[in-house]
Amino acid sequence: MPHQRESAVTRQNEPGVLLVDDSVTIRYAMQNRLQRLGCQVDCVADGSSALAAIRARPYGLVLLDCFLPDIPGQEVARQVRRLEQEQRQRPYTPLIGISAEADAQHVQRCLDSGMDGMLAKPLQTQAIRRLLALWCDHDTEDEGEVATPEQEYGQDLDRLFLQTTRHDLAALEQASLQGDRARMAQLAHRMKGAALTMGRLELVALLDCVEEALRADADGQQAISLLLQSLGSALQARSLQT
Repeated sequence: MPHQRESAVTRQNEPGVLLVDDSVTIRYAMQNRLQRLGCQVDCVADGSSALAAIRARPYGLVLLDCFLPDIPGQEVARQVRRLEQEQRQRPYTPLIGISAEADAQHVQRCLDSGMDGMLAKPLQTQAIRRLLALWCDHDTEDEGEVATPEQEYGQDLDRLFLQTTRHDLAALEQASLQGDRARMAQLAHRMKGAALTMGRLELVALLDCVEEALRADADGQQAISLLLQSLGSALQARSLQT
């Protein structure tokens, strides 16, 4: 819910939005969408950069990924709220968590950390419009949802998605060989967020299986290896279609 202190808006009809996400695909897609909605947009890829940006200037809205490579989004939120307590003259910073996870416990953890709400990926334009209207007093013309990412961005985003996902898959396989499950979980979650944004549900399903195998905390290396092979095959098939 809105707080008593007003959030910062840079110029009338041009709210300043900070997008924090470690996925290149999501940053590209959301920056373009927010700019078309009339926002000034800054993008960063990790929690440390997010804190530095928030300290440097006020934002009317911050979209904050919950699973960042350095500092969890919830910890970023706690540090921002402490900063506001220490510097009472600072404008209030609306923090909205964004995540590929949307279960009730995860949402509650986000709210308990000081976030003002949580959006599940893929982010819907209508939900973003509502946030801009609520926190930034910024109304935009309702043009409805675009059917597919390709219709919204053309082939550039699809090529970027395939390039970055192949890179992440190679890193995921390397982490698997090294037995680095924490790194595997971080990469799988990032890949799932990008796949959700692109509507690649077959990849989302495989990445869900990888995450579930990692959460099982058992010696499921053979199953994980088979899933990674399937993921690589699905990605290769998608590449041949473009």
